[in-house]
Amino acid sequence: MNTLQLFPNQCKKIGWFIFIPSLILGIISLTGMINFPEVSLPVFYNSEFPLSSEDSGLFTTTEIAFFPNLFGILIIVGGILTGFSKEEIEDEYISSLRLKSIFWSLIVTYSMVLILFLTIFGTLFFTIMILIMFLPLVLYVLRFNYLLFTK
Repeated sequence: MNTLQLFPNQCKKIGWFIFIPSLILGIISLTGMINFPEVSLPVFYNSEFPLSSEDSGLFTTTEIAFFPNLFGILIIVGGILTGFSKEEIEDEYISSLRLKSIFWSLIVTYSMVLILFLTIFGTLFFTIMILIMFLPLVLYVLRFNYLLFTK
């Protein structure tokens, strides 16, 4: 049997430690309950918004919402460590659960994307599409662990 190249089991605990708080803080930052300050940082490329006075181009400095970006990075890192670390006993059943979970998360995500294409337009659509980037990973982690602990 070909086995998946997974992270060691110890990475799962580190992943949960990163994933849960960053997911909660990311959701809080989206709701606006806490306003995080913008930070002026050098960026690789700034495309500027129309009618903006910011400099555009390569290697510029711009005001960015640092904390929401940080939470997004941590959600991805924590989700990958959590979802793709070995279990204590990694067998064919666990591989089957991984496959079912990935398949389920992709079906749910793209069903939601299809509904969005048919119902929502404008800047709200763009905002939701940005959030949907995280959805397959978050759904996979949640579904896989749900199936794992209800077996």
